[in-house]
Amino acid sequence: MQLAELTDAEVAEARDARRDRRAFAVAQKLSNIGDARLTWIVGASLFVLYGWPLAVYGLPPFQDLPNHIATAHIAAHPGLYPEYIFNGFLKSNCLLTLWLAVLGGHSLAGAAWGFTAMTLAVNALALPIFVLRFAGRRHLPVAALFFWPLVHSFSLVMGFLNFTFAFGLSLILLVVLDRQRERPTTRGAAGIGALAIVVWYAHPFPIGIVGLLVALHAIARPTWRDRARAGVTLLLPLIPAAVLSLVTAEQHLVKPEHTTAAAATFRYQNPFELIVHLWMDVSGALTWRGSMTLVPALLLPYAAWRYGWKQRPLLSWRAMAVLTVAYLLLPNMLSNWNYLNSRLVPFLWAGMIIRLPSRISRNMAGALAISALAFSLSLGVDYAKLDGDRAEFTAGIQAVPERATLLPLLFKHRQAGEFTATLTHDWGFYTVQKDTSAPLVFAVDRSHPIIYRDFPPTQLIPPALDRFAERFATPSLTCRELGRDPSLTSCTAVWRDLWANFWRQAEPRFSHLLIWALPAQARELIPPRYHSVFAAGRLEIFARDTNTRTPPTSPIGE
Repeated sequence: MQLAELTDAEVAEARDARRDRRAFAVAQKLSNIGDARLTWIVGASLFVLYGWPLAVYGLPPFQDLPNHIATAHIAAHPGLYPEYIFNGFLKSNCLLTLWLAVLGGHSLAGAAWGFTAMTLAVNALALPIFVLRFAGRRHLPVAALFFWPLVHSFSLVMGFLNFTFAFGLSLILLVVLDRQRERPTTRGAAGIGALAIVVWYAHPFPIGIVGLLVALHAIARPTWRDRARAGVTLLLPLIPAAVLSLVTAEQHLVKPEHTTAAAATFRYQNPFELIVHLWMDVSGALTWRGSMTLVPALLLPYAAWRYGWKQRPLLSWRAMAVLTVAYLLLPNMLSNWNYLNSRLVPFLWAGMIIRLPSRISRNMAGALAISALAFSLSLGVDYAKLDGDRAEFTAGIQAVPERATLLPLLFKHRQAGEFTATLTHDWGFYTVQKDTSAPLVFAVDRSHPIIYRDFPPTQLIPPALDRFAERFATPSLTCRELGRDPSLTSCTAVWRDLWANFWRQAEPRFSHLLIWALPAQARELIPPRYHSVFAAGRLEIFARDTNTRTPPTSPIGE
């Protein structure tokens, strides 16, 4: 019995020895690769793994992206859109607008595709650079198994391309700041100031987080002399970007005097939502097929907590605690600034990633690697499916005349199982191809690239118009939205009155309607002056006309 036990122990020991030898061989090969080359290898691998659908399907199905393309089209044709004022390029959250203005002359969609690919590449490279600096090369292979959701991330698929680009640059800025912390130079300070302004130009939120982390680092120094030194070497170069960020916040939070846009003020998440969104606000999954991003989301806190008690400069446990408290206390929406606290989540992930061990169990590594590969495959399936939905949505472009005043009414913004409402802004393709009106364009704040010269009625611009049709599609939904019992017989009368008031505002202003997923019950509410001129699948185009109604046409082949 003892011999058998000893034999089993020897077998296990031999197995562990072989595994250690293989791990040592891999580590030895990695040690022969320079940091720069290793960064390019990891970054290029991540870019190919999650960027290949861009090469196959072209413009990605990201939620807000068509709205940004329509914005660039409107800004480039002020004569066609005199109702808007262009706010200029010298403002934050404007990098994509500048890119489209400079490179989108031939094709705005092509330029948007290029910016998306560049943003993906920046994040794929920034993450290994960040880990190499704050954790070391021995930790990079394990970290790469966890940080891949940050490459094709939630902010990317939402179409928050400026923020996504700024997040990647902010990680690089933290690396430069840490080098300045060790060996401060005048040239380094100038570089920090310049890079911080670039980050601000892309989006103000990441530069605000960087400034907070640096301030916490300076405060935590043991003596006043050390605090003053940290303030001069690290905080001082960030002051120009900090001032610009305050100006941006003022432009967004203080509304124009003549605005009619309804302010959404505050919206907080409940405790369950706060927990779930620690996963969802990083995951770049488009549908449930990409939900394997949940694997690193569950394993990352466990591994970081169990093995990662080492302090990291600029991202100490104190700083992580402050970011966590801010995430819990900040609203999800502040004065139409949506997903506010969600933008902290990628930084929380980054702070945990640099606390990972240099080795994890084979089972954990296998689960993470399989999840990473499966997610790459799921993106291809989802891009194909959502590309088909976009083709169905835009099939009515030829039925809409040039310069039509087009009102999009989407009774469904997403299908079951979809994590993003990818069709929400696909009306933008009608604007670009037919110069139609754009009542859902981002133009209600001074922080946007364009703003209304004279604001339309509240019901006909965001945020009131965004989901009006979906929220009030039926009598029962209407009562539920208004906080009433959906079973009341009075719901139908309330519903009809609400829509009648809406059409009194909309009918004189819009010559055409773009309607998606129209419920049978809601069809009778469409004013009789509109008649259907195109119908295919879930899409229907209506034209305002006093002539006799004509039957809807279908595309060739239907």
